[in-house]
Amino acid sequence: MVTKKMDPRVIKTRNNLRRALVSLMQRESLSNISVQKITETAHITRGTFYLHYKDKQDFIQTALQDFIDDLFANVMITPPDRRASRVFSLKCAFAYIEQNADVFTVLLGKSVGERFYDQLFERLQGEMMAYVRETRLPVDHSAVPLELQIDFVVSAVLGVISRWLDQGLVYTSRYMTLNVAKMLNGAEGLTPPVTTFFDAQLQVELGIQPA
Repeated sequence: MVTKKMDPRVIKTRNNLRRALVSLMQRESLSNISVQKITETAHITRGTFYLHYKDKQDFIQTALQDFIDDLFANVMITPPDRRASRVFSLKCAFAYIEQNADVFTVLLGKSVGERFYDQLFERLQGEMMAYVRETRLPVDHSAVPLELQIDFVVSAVLGVISRWLDQGLVYTSRYMTLNVAKMLNGAEGLTPPVTTFFDAQLQVELGIQPA
């Protein structure tokens, strides 16, 4: 099946609207941001806005999902052994977030509340669960339940990222990658294939051997 490519003008308009949303969220909460403010900041007409979105809520929901899709398009890697379709690259994730720190600081900040965080959590949780299923490695059922392991790792990784942004990126993305990798490798109670979701690609990128 041939995938229909989106009109470049549509892409440009939606990108302008997303940038406008982030700019506005740096100054005020979502509840105070109107369609008029969004269109004025993006330098487009209200008519153009409604060609793409039903209303403000439709736009915000779509924009937040687009930010997540863009992130995962940049951080999911096909492992060399192709045992699973994709793994998560911490190196790419920290580098991408560092490059787009203004966006992620806003999206994970108080102006959005838990909305973006929850969507991001569910996406990473889903990617990890898919990885576990695809690897078909034996799971130790006497260990911590798989769902709790995944929730623990996702919470830890997103929590560290949020704190890193809140503190103004006091460490480089490479430094964060190395140290988060160390913590993941040393985490007690985590068993393959949960831990190798991150480790598989790290072995290639950083030469770190799993514990």
